[in-house]
Amino acid sequence: MLDVGYLPLRNDRAVLRAMNHRDAARYAVGAADPRVREFAHMPEPEYTEASVSALIDGAIREGLTRGDLAVLTIADPETDVFVGSLVLFNVDAGSVEVGFWVHPDRRGQGSARAALSLASALVERSGLTRLNARTVPQNSAAQRMLERAGFARGTEVRDMAPSGETVILLQYSREIRSSTLLPLATERLRLRLHEPGDQTWLRAIYAQPEVARYLLVEPWSAADAVKEISKRLVRTGLDDDAKALALVVEHDGDPIGDVVLWLVDADRRVAEIGWALDPRHRGHGYAREAVSAVLRVAFDHHRLHRVIAQMDARNHASAKLAAAVGMQREAHLRQDWWVKGEWTDTVIYGVLASDNFTQP
Repeated sequence: MLDVGYLPLRNDRAVLRAMNHRDAARYAVGAADPRVREFAHMPEPEYTEASVSALIDGAIREGLTRGDLAVLTIADPETDVFVGSLVLFNVDAGSVEVGFWVHPDRRGQGSARAALSLASALVERSGLTRLNARTVPQNSAAQRMLERAGFARGTEVRDMAPSGETVILLQYSREIRSSTLLPLATERLRLRLHEPGDQTWLRAIYAQPEVARYLLVEPWSAADAVKEISKRLVRTGLDDDAKALALVVEHDGDPIGDVVLWLVDADRRVAEIGWALDPRHRGHGYAREAVSAVLRVAFDHHRLHRVIAQMDARNHASAKLAAAVGMQREAHLRQDWWVKGEWTDTVIYGVLASDNFTQP
């Protein structure tokens, strides 16, 4: 079944979340668009704001509760405005089917592709292994979108569409593979993927002025924590759509910080790494142990060429840590960032695969 507890999910171009009544009017308008009517084969012949609201309170909520039907909103990541609909249905034997459409005033902006990426992450986190899709042969735009999103084209079949009409449908599928590396275990630590409940302790760390002092963001609010956890939940591996791996650092079962590794140049295998540790747990070598473990995965498993770390030049603790794990100081950029009302310097550390990196 679908684990909708992972919602909402977020990337740079879209948010995938449960529908709410603010979406009803734009859903009704979008569903009446001629292209949506032609290709989406909607279950109902007509939608109004009132009928959509009734569905949200009824069948849509019930499907989310059961975990076998998720009628979700594709929302703008900045404004949270409804930009389209994505539906996950036909959950069976480790697979689920996806359908989607985009509001006519938001086409061509990458929303559908971004939402498919988030849907793949939800399917992965739910423990399912295949994402299926079907479209009519005339819908060349949907076919291009699915192929760019990593779906493999299958055969044409005559089957029933959601509208109840029997039509010719072109089948697509995408295999969903979860990493077998995780969680990582070191001598004293466990590094795992983020879970929805992690936003509470993450906020407790990132809300501290001492932690946020040298970051590009202010101390987190409750809203910031919700937004940030929705980003971290999809960062499950460098080989996944997010091209990033966000890990919780645990000591004796308690979360004490996080480490993030993300690709900045996928073709040339270059990544960046960042970290944060609860100040209460500093001075024990935990951050060094966690960062070393992630760097080892970066080079030994992902075969990266180079990993860099960038930090405020006044952040001497992070600079000391970067050097301790074998990174070399490569640059000092003077007043290159205007942040929090002042110009700041950046120092860059780097390590290459050819540096014969080994865990300290």
